[in-house]
Amino acid sequence: MAWTRTWRLPPCPPYDVEGMESWLGDMAARGWMLEKDGFFLGTASFVRGEPAHVRYRLAAAQKKAGLWDADSGAPSREARELNEDFGWEYVDRRGQFYIYRNTDSEARELETDPRVQALAIRAVEKRRRGDLLFLLVYWLLCGLLWFRKGSTLLLASYSGLLVPLLFLLVLLGALGCLLGELGYLRRLKRKLRAGTPPDHGRDWKKRRIRYFGLRAVFLFLFLLYCVLGLKLLNAEIMREGRVALSDYPGVPPFATLRDFAEGEYRETWADTRFDYVSEWSNALLLSGMQWREHADVSRPDGTTLRGGLYVDYFAARSEWLARLIAAEYRRADRVKARKNYEPLALPDLGLEEQAAYRNELHFPTLVLRRGCTVLCATFYQTGEDAPIPLEEWAAILADSIR
Repeated sequence: MAWTRTWRLPPCPPYDVEGMESWLGDMAARGWMLEKDGFFLGTASFVRGEPAHVRYRLAAAQKKAGLWDADSGAPSREARELNEDFGWEYVDRRGQFYIYRNTDSEARELETDPRVQALAIRAVEKRRRGDLLFLLVYWLLCGLLWFRKGSTLLLASYSGLLVPLLFLLVLLGALGCLLGELGYLRRLKRKLRAGTPPDHGRDWKKRRIRYFGLRAVFLFLFLLYCVLGLKLLNAEIMREGRVALSDYPGVPPFATLRDFAEGEYRETWADTRFDYVSEWSNALLLSGMQWREHADVSRPDGTTLRGGLYVDYFAARSEWLARLIAAEYRRADRVKARKNYEPLALPDLGLEEQAAYRNELHFPTLVLRRGCTVLCATFYQTGEDAPIPLEEWAAILADSIR
């Protein structure tokens, strides 16, 4: 049974005017005609016909196509009718170019003056420069926002280097594609300005392996980034890796509420949404731990310690990295707290770095560093009794990591 329709991956990018024209013409010579609106999701749809000499031409689009355009970015009705009078049928749009075809070998060219065609290419080049500028400004602002919120290094600490690295590679790949397009358009524009028409029969086969290879690598990196990102999001939603405090078999490398007071201990929120321990290790850090604890502890003097302790603990590979993590915690909390941020006085705890302040929830918070160890702890007390002053529980935590 003979196939009446086939789908192909274009062997050249949308902006490669000469390569696209040559490839579509070769497909027609083999009996495959591009369908009307045949480009979809990176593929091209062809229908079986009689092998014929068909000229395909790409014309620079008059405007940028929008997602919600009623005409799908097609040329104006007047432009289509004018070109149809000379035998040129509008077929589809790909990227910044309209695709026309003509089966009459004697018909005049779609564009008769290369210099006029250069002006249209210049308009496309200008639009793409605007896209490049927008992309650079957008990601610059996103990077500054991440930096101000202290998200970049901390995200890499929890997730490892792979996710941020993939994000950077995908971004550089997108920028590289856009720069490659601008370079091609500039070369084509110079050629047309010199009065030389495009090479409609250029050999497109020479570059297809390189194009398919780069496209496959970029697609693989993008999909891998999406999969890992969704996996991290799902792990957060499903609370994967969290262990209830009552089920935790080890001893944390820092003091907890049990060390803050002697007496009967009662966990108040025995739920992994609120009380849990989560451990991780990756190439960036030797180890790390999140500790979330809410409890009541009776004291010999008759008072009760009531409150919650939140600890983020890091054992970095180097002191340089530990200093960056400590600085990022302080910066992130300062940005989040804004007006609620209030530095708190601390006695000398005998550590390389120490800081105390009130965070966005107005809770006292510590950032302590000893060598490659960093500890960020928030401790709040509830009820009428607040028997443990900041200096006391800060000293307990500092001694536990000494």
